[in-house]
Amino acid sequence: MNPANSLHTRPPGPTLGRFIAFADALALLGGRVAMGCLVLMAALMLAQVSVAFLSKFTTSIRGDIPVAWEYGSYLMGTTFLLGSAITLRADRHIRLGVVIQHCNRSTLRVLEIISAALALAFTVYLTIAFGQGTQRALAMGTTSISSATPLWIPLSVFCVGTGLLALQFAVRLTCAVMRFDLVNPKLRAGGEITE
Repeated sequence: MNPANSLHTRPPGPTLGRFIAFADALALLGGRVAMGCLVLMAALMLAQVSVAFLSKFTTSIRGDIPVAWEYGSYLMGTTFLLGSAITLRADRHIRLGVVIQHCNRSTLRVLEIISAALALAFTVYLTIAFGQGTQRALAMGTTSISSATPLWIPLSVFCVGTGLLALQFAVRLTCAVMRFDLVNPKLRAGGEITE
């Protein structure tokens, strides 16, 4: 059991409970879309390898899929950003266990508050930056070089992903300050509760 999660035992009131449940539902939706993008990315890479393999036996097949790397990059970024919010709330992100294991409860709570506040500020900044990039790309009609894909499309998805992560850092900060549970174990794969 992560000692940081055991610091918070009070359940949230109805208003904050609804806010947290809403943020968790959005994180779950983002995680499901991320899972779909991961499947699509794997299928695209398998198609790329298959086409390259088949092109060795026949000259009528081109040796690559021209948009594979570009769309693979979009799918990878989407998977990472849309999956980050649920990863944070399910306590499946990478943490400095060495620091956590050697802190007392009050120090750990302060570290949770500081780290959540800093992460919230950073993710809000990223969300704004992606939002501005999306607006510029849309206004200028910017497209990618290899496929002429309008760049506002992937940028807007990245903006949504960082926004979901910022929302979860707001939840984490609220939970740390108010002494609520930091983690929703029901958001883990399969919904199993292991703690």
